[in-house]
Amino acid sequence: MPNQPPADFRGTIHALVARHGRGARADSVALVHRSRRVTYRQLDGMVVRVAAGLRRSGVREGDFVGVRLPRSPEAVAAMLGVMSAGAAYVPIDPADPPERTRHVIATAGIEVIVTAANLPQDATTLAASALMLPEGCDPVTTATSVTRDGAGYGPDTPYLTAPDLTLADLIPAAESGFLALDLVAPDLYEPDLYEPDLYEHDRDVAAGGVQVGGVEVGDGQAAYAVFTSGSTGTPKGAVMTHAALVNLLRWHERVRPGHGRLRTAQLCALSFDFAFHEIFSTLCGGGTLVIADDETRHSPHGLAGFLREERIERVFAPVTLLEHLARAVTETETSDGLRLREVVTTGEQLRLTRPLRDLFRRLPGARLHNHYGATEFQDATAWTLAGDPDEWPAVAPIGRPIDGVRVHLVDDHLAEVAPGAVGELCVAGAGLARGYLGQPELTARKFVPNPFGPGRLYRTGDLALRRPDGVLEHLGRTDTQLKVHGVRVEAGEIEALLLGHPQVRAAVVLAAEIDGQRRLVAHVVLGAGLDPGTAPRQLDAFLARALPRPMLPTAYAFPSAFPLTSSGKTDRGQLAAVRGGFHLPFDGPEAKAEAEGDLAPDPGPGLDTAPDRRDLVAAQVRRSVVRVLGRTPAPDTDLFSLGLDSLSAILLRRALQDALRCELGQEDIFRYPTENALTGRVVHLLERGSERL
Repeated sequence: MPNQPPADFRGTIHALVARHGRGARADSVALVHRSRRVTYRQLDGMVVRVAAGLRRSGVREGDFVGVRLPRSPEAVAAMLGVMSAGAAYVPIDPADPPERTRHVIATAGIEVIVTAANLPQDATTLAASALMLPEGCDPVTTATSVTRDGAGYGPDTPYLTAPDLTLADLIPAAESGFLALDLVAPDLYEPDLYEPDLYEHDRDVAAGGVQVGGVEVGDGQAAYAVFTSGSTGTPKGAVMTHAALVNLLRWHERVRPGHGRLRTAQLCALSFDFAFHEIFSTLCGGGTLVIADDETRHSPHGLAGFLREERIERVFAPVTLLEHLARAVTETETSDGLRLREVVTTGEQLRLTRPLRDLFRRLPGARLHNHYGATEFQDATAWTLAGDPDEWPAVAPIGRPIDGVRVHLVDDHLAEVAPGAVGELCVAGAGLARGYLGQPELTARKFVPNPFGPGRLYRTGDLALRRPDGVLEHLGRTDTQLKVHGVRVEAGEIEALLLGHPQVRAAVVLAAEIDGQRRLVAHVVLGAGLDPGTAPRQLDAFLARALPRPMLPTAYAFPSAFPLTSSGKTDRGQLAAVRGGFHLPFDGPEAKAEAEGDLAPDPGPGLDTAPDRRDLVAAQVRRSVVRVLGRTPAPDTDLFSLGLDSLSAILLRRALQDALRCELGQEDIFRYPTENALTGRVVHLLERGSERL
């Protein structure tokens, strides 16, 4: 096979990184954070010290250890140290609310958390012991006798602490006391302090496992558990093995050889599974990882400056962050100084907007890689966009399966759908997680027996089709579909059209309860050229060119920006929680004036003197009915039999009231449910003089 990765690119994650700390790249820079530079040799020493501290604290093979640290070299060393100790790391965002942190600790059975002394240690961490890491994970240089009454215990001795406990309570010791040793770097070991059973790292990588610190870490062992939001609101923790992750890294190295050596930005939250890509595809490949501060990564313009100043060549960014970055770069007159060669994105459907195309026009030779993955299987497929951005499709496909992964498109009965048909995308093979921690029923429901071969099949809930050339196209989620008047609607199609409007910066279409009915609501971030007062009618008219009336949003919401999850994705859950403040397409005379130019002429204020008043009113009634229902009924057909309901009746009344300037009551729509009846009612109101046209 071409571009085959090196033969030793196998085993476990931490062993693949450790080989650089003891090899030819030992003095190369592994990590950059602000002014700090950490070489692979220094990183290796940090990892050794963390692993030894964990082993002394009682952490054993198969345990889950929390890593509650800001994004820093110490956080990277902690993740590697946990794996080196034979355990699996569980990233815990320091910004997470206490309730979520407690849930993660309890569900994973975490007894030790690696954290920093400068982080607030509130009540959420009391359920676990804390291994405090100073900068560099540096140990003390002298041994201190610690007795069970706490004598000799202080800030300069060990850095393993727990509520109401001394070090002697946490680490097995002699009856009256013990020697508390913190590790120094391997090249500083003194023979009398060297304990091979605790500290020695055997760097030989074998197919079945790696001997590390006296613990044989098999490639089938858990490497980490990442908690992601569940559909019930309770976070669920997916457990990923070394074998699945190394399979991903081997694929990276095969299809993009040498890209792990590129200078790569670390932008993602550690609790986002995509962070694994940017961190370990770089460190396992021997490259340099540059960690951006939180303030920088949350500011698109600040991030653009960071990429220039740090000479970043490769970036991993969720779609939303990438879109913001593209706008920030293209809003400036020049992209001079940007050295981006490889951009990898994931998390949401990739729509190739104008800002994204403009960005890559300024980056000749750069490639955009669209990865399809999830917490439960990391990456399953990938597609690369290169060449002229003007030739790119409106929506990027998700490509073909990566090495060792199989993708099936199935119907409700798990039977493969016909070629070209839409089906639920399911994943099997090397990349699957073990399942969810502490949730056997959910695991059994999502990870089902594979009807197409050995192992299990993960049901993603995503819809896709396979083109004749084998390329997969992502079509949205099964749970974003909704029926309106018996018509199945896919929100992603509406979002794509909205993003085609030159003054729409971002769009999400969701279902919401309005007036007791499930309706489509478009959440839109407007550009400078659209005003919220007139935008609903303008966007309604814009969408009506391509969509039938049942697929048009019933209401609009106009936030200044979309909320984001900690992983940088659009937080659809927060948007779905919005219950009011919606703008309706028929919501006032100002909106009316903006979006009616392509329809029949407005009868106008002179209608009251026209001899054919009834005909003109009838024309306006028909015009309004067509706009609301999306169809032209017979004059005596009951409009409610055609799909008019309480909400669309409100829209119809507003449309008629705005156009004809008469005081039509809401009850009139129900009492006069046909076009002819409504026409007669409006004419009666006008002739009675209740409101002049």
